[in-house]
Amino acid sequence: MVRPAHLAVATVTLLLLAGCSAGGADAGADAGESATSSGSASTPAATSTDRDAPLDANQACAAMYVTGDKTLEERIGTALVGASDGLDVSSADQMHAIAVELGRLGPRVPEEFQGPVEKVRVPFLQLQKALDDGTEEATELDVASTVEGLKEYEALC
Repeated sequence: MVRPAHLAVATVTLLLLAGCSAGGADAGADAGESATSSGSASTPAATSTDRDAPLDANQACAAMYVTGDKTLEERIGTALVGASDGLDVSSADQMHAIAVELGRLGPRVPEEFQGPVEKVRVPFLQLQKALDDGTEEATELDVASTVEGLKEYEALC
């Protein structure tokens, strides 16, 4: 489903994401403190109300660059590389899970973060649509949209 040429694009994307992580991790470190102190959704015992609560800018940065064993930004890169290596059930599940997570994050972040989240989400939605439609043809994923969205998101942090 995903063209082998995407491996090179995804590898470049992963390198770009790694570059974003260096600045984003520092910027998000303070955000992680405020997100943790306010009892955000990053805690396992968070209620659905907490999970749906609006985030401020610091919490939005923490959601992308700090929260979790593996940050959302890292999981995005890993999923895109996995899908470019060859789509299987595991990589499709991973792509779907991230599409859902980004879909839940979008409405919770401040307005200025929403456009970047939607850009990051583009290839995940493209793959989901192709799978839902039962498309047998190769699906060209717009990985550049994710890279652009992550750069914009990082600039806000």
